[in-house]
Amino acid sequence: MNNISEIFKPISPGYIGADLNNKFQLYNLIEWILEQTGPAAVTVVTFSMSEEFIRKMLKLQKSGLLKSCAVVLDFKAVQKTQKIIRFAQNVFSSVSYCKTHAKLVLIETDNLELPGVIITGSQNATRGNRSESTVITTDEETFYNLKLKIESLKSMTYAIHPVAERTD
Repeated sequence: MNNISEIFKPISPGYIGADLNNKFQLYNLIEWILEQTGPAAVTVVTFSMSEEFIRKMLKLQKSGLLKSCAVVLDFKAVQKTQKIIRFAQNVFSSVSYCKTHAKLVLIETDNLELPGVIITGSQNATRGNRSESTVITTDEETFYNLKLKIESLKSMTYAIHPVAERTD
């Protein structure tokens, strides 16, 4: 899949892999990991998100690989993209808004040997055909530490009111 298997080793307990390239998108990484872990709950923390990313995550939901997906977005970026936010709210299990510039994916599995996977780096949930840094780890301490911090972020959310559609 877009050379991911040539860059990263298969996911396993205690795994850490890192790279810098422009060969794949964040969606591709999530799909590649879910194909190895099986169905999982995913949380995406990102500054910005595109319609393409939402559609690809919907495809993963329909395939059965994505059990649920929560998204945490930067509140200022959300204000610029109201139309796709409405779409996102219909696709994802929850959409939260806060002050964040993080690019982080938490994949929570039902596998006792591999409870979770973290993806972090420079890539937003948008198409950014540029070199992006990526770190993938299954280190349990890192996973649970970031899971707690994400829950804390979700508790500091803002209410975003959709901009009224123009009728003229």
